This record gives sequence, structure tokens and C-alpha cells, in this order.
Amino acid sequence: MHTSDMHSAAVSAIGAGHVEEGREQLRELVAGALDVEHLNDLAVASQMTGRLDDAEALLQAARALVGAHRDIDENLELLAELRAGRVRAWRAEPGVGGTDSRMWERAFPGMPNHGTMGEHCVRYAFAMSRLGGLDVLDLGCGTGYGSEMLTWSASRVRGFDLWQPEPDQHPMWPGGAELNYCHDLCRDPLPRAEAATMFEVIEHLPDAPAALRLAWGAAGTLVASFPNPVHHGSHMNQWHVNDWTLEEFEQELRRAGGRCFGAVELEHFHQPLGSVLLHPGRDPEASFWVVVARGHDRRR
Repeated sequence: MHTSDMHSAAVSAIGAGHVEEGREQLRELVAGALDVEHLNDLAVASQMTGRLDDAEALLQAARALVGAHRDIDENLELLAELRAGRVRAWRAEPGVGGTDSRMWERAFPGMPNHGTMGEHCVRYAFAMSRLGGLDVLDLGCGTGYGSEMLTWSASRVRGFDLWQPEPDQHPMWPGGAELNYCHDLCRDPLPRAEAATMFEVIEHLPDAPAALRLAWGAAGTLVASFPNPVHHGSHMNQWHVNDWTLEEFEQELRRAGGRCFGAVELEHFHQPLGSVLLHPGRDPEASFWVVVARGHDRRR
């Protein structure tokens, strides 16, 4: 039977509800047109150049075509070992936390300041409970630990950060978050989504109002944090460039959101000084402020 006839027969079988039969016909058609050794070799070359996702996709495709195959199975096992090693290794690479080991610019699992890691994770845990099932942007994702947490409840997570990790520093997570680096939150456009998180980032941005406008343009709900400058201002942290009061934080959220929405609603939470727990309510004296901001009546 001619190739086009085989394809038509397979598609007809699937259309008639004989999906397994049609799938087998298509598998035989593709297997006859491709040399799986070429797929295997391309996968090996992809793995050697660091393209682990491509390598796995190619190997799984080859396995789907020919079933158990010694070379393919061995390469899949090797790939799994490489992934496991990379997942562990990148966290220990020098510079992952930033250029100053006394003041980390990026949080990461295993960082020496465990209290800071705990404060940050509490905010992402809170966001998980509010953004479950949604398409979420994690703006200022850093090493992606929060993006990974969000994948546990969100339908899709895409992270964005200005950082440009070296190949050995590039974070690897099992949850499927799509991490995008070399992205300027103050300038570069964002894809549309249902919600966005902005944790530990607004205080770092040289043009934070522009970043907020871009965030509101992409999503209708922002879950954002800001540190009280009395406790965490630029006089203490060299990476902080915005020392806003709570009132200024609220004004900037509303001002940026007002360009996209008829109204912006703010729901307040806070972390008291010396506590990692998140409490409901507005407290100008708290250590960190967390706001769930919702836009209503999007402007055209």
C-alpha cells in the first residue's frame, strides 16, 4: 500500500472510533519512514549539548516506534541519571545566590539563611491556595523555587527573571514550570495569563511602576509582596532601590492597575517582625506586606 494510502486508512480508522488500530497503523508508517538509530544518535547529541528535554523527547519517540531497544533504554536510563545529578548540582554552583555571599540576591533551596527561605516559601504557599487551577506568571522568579511550588496547584506556571544563569547554574525542577531568563520586567512584554505573583522583586526594580503596568496588562490578579523599608530598606540591602511605605505601595499598585482596569481591589496580609507566618489585615509596621490585588472591568 502506498504511504499516502496507509496514512488515509489510519486516519479513517481513528475517525471511525478504532483509535488503537489507527494508532498502530500510524506507528508502522512512521517506523518504516524513519531510522530509529538516527533518532537515537540525535538524542545523544542533544544530551551532549545540554538539551535534555529534546533528548528525552527523541528517545521516547524512538521507543514508541520500536518498543524495547537496548541502546534506547540505556540512553533513557543515562538521561534520568543526568537529570537527577543536575537537579542536585546546580544549587551548589558558586554565584547562584548572587555576587555577594553576605547578602543573597536570589533565594535558593539550601541557602544558609534558613529564615529567609522560610519567609519566602510561606508567601508562595499562600499564593498556591489562592491561584489553584489558574495560568500564573511568576515575575522575578529567580531560581524558580516558588515557580516550582506554584505548579503544585496552578494549571500552568511561567517564570520570568532578569538573571542570566550560567549553564551549570540553570535551575532544573520536576514540576514543569517554564522559566524564562534575561527578561527585563520593566521593559519586556509579558504573555497574557490569569494571575501573576511578584514576590521579593518590586523593591529591586529601577522602574517599578513600568513593571507593574506590564504585569497588570498581562493578568487581572496580582499577588505581590513588599518589604517594610524600616526593617529591609536600601540602607540594609544593597539590591533594594525602592523604599516605599505601605501607602506608596498601595498607590503604585492602584495607579498602574488603573490604566488597565476601572477599579482595583486590594486585600491585605502581613508578616510581623520576627515571624514567618502570614496574617490577614493591613499593618504599616509589619516586616513584610503582602497584597492580593484584583482588577475589575478591564479597559479596552
